[in-house]
Amino acid sequence: MFQPIDLQPFISDWVSNKGNSESYNVGYDALLAFGSAVHDKTGMLVLAHAVYGWMPTILKSYNLDGLAVEDVRGGFLPAEPVLNNSWVGTSKMFHFLAPEVWPIWDSRVALHFGLPRSGQHNRREVYRDYADFLRAEAASCKNPTNYSNLRFLELCLFSARPAKKEKPTHSSVRLSSA
Repeated sequence: MFQPIDLQPFISDWVSNKGNSESYNVGYDALLAFGSAVHDKTGMLVLAHAVYGWMPTILKSYNLDGLAVEDVRGGFLPAEPVLNNSWVGTSKMFHFLAPEVWPIWDSRVALHFGLPRSGQHNRREVYRDYADFLRAEAASCKNPTNYSNLRFLELCLFSARPAKKEKPTHSSVRLSSA
């Protein structure tokens, strides 16, 4: 279940660290420009492949039947994810089609909301609640970027990498004797 959090520490951290990398921004800008030019299913499919090129996995399956670009831009959220059975991938394509409507949902962002496992964050209602929460927060946030308020808040969350669990070092690992 999705639970809202205080975004101010993430915003403050992002502002004090002067944002993220130039190469990341260039790739994002290119995808944003391409997404704004998409008007049909063929364009959505090309965008889906481009979005998955931006991710650490590849696009293996998609179902764009019955989905229109105008519906996504109008705030329609289908019952099932349309890319790789993943709300993460679907959210990215939706974001590049409608950056003022759909925030990017990412497993790293989900960690900030206490949702470490795919079964917890790869759910329609969780993505819907996250999107509703960020849209409400975006209405009043101070945004020092050229990106939408929604993107700015998601970027603050994405840039604040959650603490990784430490892996045991060789000296702390006990080997059992055979």
